[in-house]
Amino acid sequence: MIVQEKEHLDHMRGAVELRIYKNGILQEVDKDHNLIVTAGRTKLAKLLGGGYAGKINRVGVGTGSAPAADGDTGLTNTVYIPISSVEYGSAKVRFNFVIGSNDANGLNIRELGLFFADNTIFSRRVRKSVIGKENDLQITGYWEIYL
Repeated sequence: MIVQEKEHLDHMRGAVELRIYKNGILQEVDKDHNLIVTAGRTKLAKLLGGGYAGKINRVGVGTGSAPAADGDTGLTNTVYIPISSVEYGSAKVRFNFVIGSNDANGLNIRELGLFFADNTIFSRRVRKSVIGKENDLQITGYWEIYL
């Protein structure tokens, strides 16, 4: 029996949750899945095999609106936000982040990405609506990857 590569990857998936606060008051909770892209799967294979020594250490936000696709390699007008902490569970990892009041101001955030230290994108998510980021907004969130 020949098993296609994509069939093995069907179990690996992810989700992103955002909590959007305006002047400290929760305005919206947004949770949705993401797409683990080819570049991310390739980098993960190198990491597991010892061909890459880096790690996922940042989230990117951008203005692009094209649907997430396997061939994605980045975001439009990217602003990077460092991962604030990492948590491990049974067959999952959670990357926590905060987009503070001084981060990405003036950006109409539509897309998000999870990135390795060398700026290789691992996964991407496109929101249905735009977040008009200004200094009165703070966004806390996490990105979970299920293995």
